[in-house]
Amino acid sequence: MKKKLPFLLLLALITSGAYAQKVYFKLNPSYNFGMKDQVLSYDYSLRYSAAANTIVEEYSNVRTSLGKGYMGSFAIGFKHNENVSSEYTFSYLKGKPSSFSDIIHYYNGDEKYTTTLEANVMSFTPTLVFSATEKDWTPYLAAGLSINFITVKENTEFSSFFINGNTVIDAEYKGSPTIGFTTKIGVINKISDVFSVFGEFTYAHLNFSPNTKEVTGYTINKQDSLSTLKEYDIHTEYENEISIMYEDNGNGFEEKRNMNKPREARKFSMPLSYFSFSIGVRINIVRREKPNNDVIKIEN
Repeated sequence: MKKKLPFLLLLALITSGAYAQKVYFKLNPSYNFGMKDQVLSYDYSLRYSAAANTIVEEYSNVRTSLGKGYMGSFAIGFKHNENVSSEYTFSYLKGKPSSFSDIIHYYNGDEKYTTTLEANVMSFTPTLVFSATEKDWTPYLAAGLSINFITVKENTEFSSFFINGNTVIDAEYKGSPTIGFTTKIGVINKISDVFSVFGEFTYAHLNFSPNTKEVTGYTINKQDSLSTLKEYDIHTEYENEISIMYEDNGNGFEEKRNMNKPREARKFSMPLSYFSFSIGVRINIVRREKPNNDVIKIEN
């Protein structure tokens, strides 16, 4: 059913256009702000004090989402009557990087992991638009579901006081198309029969649960070392249920791993919800009425 959904939406676009009274196009760039009520990850710190013989752990949530960044949108709209329209928006988000870190403070130096995530999102969003009777300034509301194709890039940098140089790991998360929910509120100003400008607030609720992760780069002191990794190190498959076996090696239990197969891990979600404001232009396709050249004869 999921595979048929884009086809059904495209069919709805075509059929709705056949009955529409007016057709228009919209162009608008925007900057998206990540939602502060969502937790992307956390910063972790462990401090070891030999003098006091203590260990202190600290956690701090990183509150943001990967939906922040610059986005460009193009929409085709069909005005069915004076107050109801349907719009079909194609957009691309170039996400802004978000980072979090793990730091271990030893008495003679630090060990640090810094991870940076960045999302790229291509979306198709059909919406229904409800507007007031058209005037010079016309307010409107819109709501719809989006189909999102998401890729998340990850960069992890490791440094330690007892190792010269840094280790850098690049990876990419991929998953199935994700369904999101979008609402808009705006106002449009008619400049002419063809051109209008509009301002629009948008809220989009969206999460991403990857199916796979692939390590695409691995360098030690800037030297390419990707070929030294095994399949288990390069590929990860995310499942709702996993089973891990541990074996006694004589010194304790350790995880039994098949280094020639992908690693299995539990599924998780990354937040991509955002809030944005944009200003754009609407171009109306105006149909010119043909003049009536019929001659009316009046007989006496």
